[in-house]
Amino acid sequence: MSETSPFLAHASRSDAGVERGTGDRMGTEQERAAMGGAHRFVGLAESLEHHAGTPTGAEPPNVHGTNRGYGLVFFHLQQYHLTTVISTGLRFQPLGAEPAQELACTVYKEQAEAARHLVDLTAGLLVQQRTHLVPDQIVPNEQPLLPGTEFHGVLASGHPLFPPEFTRFTDPDGVEQLQVFTLLPVTLGELNYILDNGVTSLRQQWARFEVDVFDLGRPSVV
Repeated sequence: MSETSPFLAHASRSDAGVERGTGDRMGTEQERAAMGGAHRFVGLAESLEHHAGTPTGAEPPNVHGTNRGYGLVFFHLQQYHLTTVISTGLRFQPLGAEPAQELACTVYKEQAEAARHLVDLTAGLLVQQRTHLVPDQIVPNEQPLLPGTEFHGVLASGHPLFPPEFTRFTDPDGVEQLQVFTLLPVTLGELNYILDNGVTSLRQQWARFEVDVFDLGRPSVV
């Protein structure tokens, strides 16, 4: 991917942070540290394209008028008919994550808009609360995240299909600079199951019943 890739272009537009009033500009040491060091991510766009497929579109940070602090890039993997939506710009936000983070969601091509919604919703929450995710964290919601579904949350995970190099981006020296958490939608029943039995047990149930986690039309496994 060239330097004018959507992933790099929209990251550069979001690294100035979310627009605020003049009395609340980015100025803390944490914020300045988060905005610096873009050189750490050289090769990131190529790595994501290698795993997620061809870039097919992008949504800028100011798509709704104000700068939300991140953009979204769409990738399509023809071999599996999968679309992956990945945030770009969270890594420059002061979320307290080390290494930095971006979010992804992979679904079948026809469900790309739903994946966009899930990544946007979760990324917006992280920016608003200035927090970050940890592996296997559940982000629950009282109401269904998608109309007509039972999904009441997302699980922050490694990618079920792509190799570990997609989730953990390292620089030429082998130092991990970025984690790309894949958001896996979970139903209300699955959320309750996790509370009682843990994430590992739910994954075992998914494997036992051959659940297609990329299909947003799937039924709950429990």
